[in-house]
Amino acid sequence: MKKKSDLTDALLEAHNFLRRYMTIWYGKNFDGLDPQQGQGLILSELRRGQIFSQKEIGLALDIRPQSLGELLQKLEANGYIQRYRSTTDKRALLVELTEKGENFQQQKPDYHELFIGLNAQEKKLLKTFLEKISAQLNELIERETDDEFF
Repeated sequence: MKKKSDLTDALLEAHNFLRRYMTIWYGKNFDGLDPQQGQGLILSELRRGQIFSQKEIGLALDIRPQSLGELLQKLEANGYIQRYRSTTDKRALLVELTEKGENFQQQKPDYHELFIGLNAQEKKLLKTFLEKISAQLNELIERETDDEFF
């Protein structure tokens, strides 16, 4: 690996390796479902609450009804969710996690392995630096975003 002279390049490279590692790990352990997109994102959203209607999921994640229906159909076929009609509103489809769906994201990659090469002082410094970078990123996001869209 070549030495990075630019701090931004080094940070972006580390981010890319982390995303690649996550993709490989989730691929091996959860049928390739990424918790940050597609079917994995739906499972992540469902884990935040109990039972949602299909319409509520679509609104929360900004997914068109037809696309959402296809994603939910795949999740149901793979045993991650079950869907059923509401007893109070027969038009509404409710979506509930199965045991397999509940297990999604409860098991995570062992990120502690990332820090094996660092001593205690280096870990503490890295944590401090990452907290500062995160705070700055949050400030930039707040400055750049419009409440109308987020």
